[in-house]
Amino acid sequence: MMFLANALNESAFQPIKKPYEQWYTFMEEKIEFWLPESEWHTKTHCARVLLLALLIGHQKGLSKEEQDALAMAAAFHDSRRLDDGIDKGHGSRAAHYYKEYCREHHLPYDEQTYYITYYHDQDDSLGLSEIRKAPSLGERAVLLYQIFKDADALDRFRLGPAGLDVKYLRTEEAHQLVDFTKDLLRKSNETNL
Repeated sequence: MMFLANALNESAFQPIKKPYEQWYTFMEEKIEFWLPESEWHTKTHCARVLLLALLIGHQKGLSKEEQDALAMAAAFHDSRRLDDGIDKGHGSRAAHYYKEYCREHHLPYDEQTYYITYYHDQDDSLGLSEIRKAPSLGERAVLLYQIFKDADALDRFRLGPAGLDVKYLRTEEAHQLVDFTKDLLRKSNETNL
């Protein structure tokens, strides 16, 4: 966390510093992870996804509500993993956890967050199709899904130098963050983020 805290003091991060800190604290204190000893899908991974999602969201000019939807998805998305493999279905389990958590804690529930979380572990053809079929969701939900998938994908460098194939990134902003993400991971590993 120390490296991220220092990085957030740079001027480029000022617009997302406060929301990042609020959502990071929420995740750290409130969200239960089924696989807390995971090698790859930790709260640290989710913290980097949170940072990247907020950064891309800010660059895209998203509203506070849209950035909150991305932040909530980042906090919950890997919370219901059963293993460090592909574990298809962890997205649906995490989405159900998110929905139930909102109900139990009287928090506002966001359908975009639910769909992003639910389909983040699926192929885009399915995720985008399901989002487009949902009568209450529009093209903004598609954009949020694409931003979130890119933020999660950018952190694949934690799996090794070839962990990410950049041709699958969906947004121009994500393409521009590839080198930053490599550096973020390197520095966060050096400071045991």
